[in-house]
This record gives sequence, C-alpha cells and structure tokens, in this order.
Amino acid sequence: MSYDLYCYRPTSSRPDPTEAEGIIERFNEAEESGSRLPTTSSNREQIAGALIALNPRLKRFEFDFVKIADSMKVSEDEARARFTHIELDPEEDDLAIQLIVHDDYVFASIPYWYKGREADAVFLQLSKYLRVIRVTAGLFAYDPQTGTAFDPLQTELRDHQIYDEVVEQVPKIAAGAMKPTNPWWKLW
Repeated sequence: MSYDLYCYRPTSSRPDPTEAEGIIERFNEAEESGSRLPTTSSNREQIAGALIALNPRLKRFEFDFVKIADSMKVSEDEARARFTHIELDPEEDDLAIQLIVHDDYVFASIPYWYKGREADAVFLQLSKYLRVIRVTAGLFAYDPQTGTAFDPLQTELRDHQIYDEVVEQVPKIAAGAMKPTNPWWKLW
C-alpha cells in the first residue's frame, strides 16, 4: 500500500486530470496484458541520470532476467523486452521514495509510514524529483489520490492531508487484515 504519483507526457500545454487518467489506464491495461504502449521518446536514461544527479544515493535495481524469464515461463529475451524500465530505489536509511522510469511515464511511490515533519520532508523531496522529471522530459504530474494534475514547476507538494489521513488509518487497516472473520475451526 503506497501513495502513488504519476508523471505523464501531455498532449496539451496544460495539466489535465482526464488526460492523465486515460494515459494511466492505457498503461495499466498494457502492463496487465504483458504488452507495451508505443513510446514517443526514449528518455529513460536521461531521466534516471538527472534523478541520480539530484540524489546520488538513489540506486538502480538490477533485474535478474534469467529468474524473471523462468518465473514467467518466457525466454530471457522476452523478459528483457518486457522489463525495459529503470527502477530507482533509495538507500535503506533515506526517505523511501521509489521511482519507476519508463520512456514516457514515471511512477513514484511513498509508503504510508511518515508523519509530521517526516511527511513534510518526503513530500518536499518528491517535489524536487518531479521538477527534475519535468525539466528533463517535459512530463506533468498526476496525483490520483486527489484527482489533481499539475505542472511540478508551478506546484510544490505541500498539502498531504490525504496521505496523513491514510497513515492514521494504517494500524486499523492492518488489524482488520490480520483478524480472521471466523474462528479457524469453523470452515463454514
């Protein structure tokens, strides 16, 4: 469970939540079917390089294509063709923001565990990442939790009320997931 933001390549000069939702939906459908959307650019390396320049502690995840191929029952070449994105992960003691970089899309995820000043810090860092992505690749950002599309050069993520509300609910959500509805000996 995470707070996710999406960076997308716009077709217009202004952020549009409807456009962002459509792009994300098409991306998710393609990913579920194992296919890829056609791309309009090949910015992965430039975006990843710019993000690492901003935060040199970000680490590239190295895919084990042999294991992926084996688990998916496909060839290693097919696994490589399906996993072309770049995953950037923070060091263990850094703010936990994971970035998945595709050619025309970037996904950012934050776990629901930060409160107060730490939440402020993680959203400030995320804003920096989004600005770098905007400058490097021209991508706008979309927050599906709030339904807001925005230009990261004009909007900084200061208000994280929805994130804070979920963080407060996580213990209850986790407790509900752990609690069986029937005693183990009742199978009906």
